[in-house]
Amino acid sequence: METKNKIGLEKKILIAEAVLVAGIFVYLFFLNSPQAISPISGQVVSDPDFVFEIQNGDKVYISLDEQFTDPIILQEGDEITLPPRIYYWKVKSLLRESEIKTFTIEGQVGLNLRTGQEKNILENSGNVAVAVKKTKGGITTSIPLEVGTSTEVENNGAYTGGQK
Repeated sequence: METKNKIGLEKKILIAEAVLVAGIFVYLFFLNSPQAISPISGQVVSDPDFVFEIQNGDKVYISLDEQFTDPIILQEGDEITLPPRIYYWKVKSLLRESEIKTFTIEGQVGLNLRTGQEKNILENSGNVAVAVKKTKGGITTSIPLEVGTSTEVENNGAYTGGQK
């Protein structure tokens, strides 16, 4: 009788272990999947200092195409400046990856004018190239400014700028 009870107890322990292992697999593969939370799919991002919000993942993949043929891979603490356009992104963990989402970096025109006594400095502080037009005495000239560049300009005349 004691052997029969011992065999019954061993079967119960074996069943309990199988249930535990099955529960761990369910958690790892279904409940613990990586999630791309923010930016939400289709979001237009105008703030250049936005942050990716993820869950259950350790790497963010960013790509110009949906197939991720040449992805940018970010880990916690990484920083990147992306030019204006549409991007695809997803989150990966060791075993799984999230669904693919999109976001758009919005182009921003920004011009700063630092005044001086004889000359001024005009700088492009936006994230797109700008074309500045100078009008003086009925004559208009064009001054191209790439992102992050600046140029000296005269104190006289009117200046207007817009995206190239």
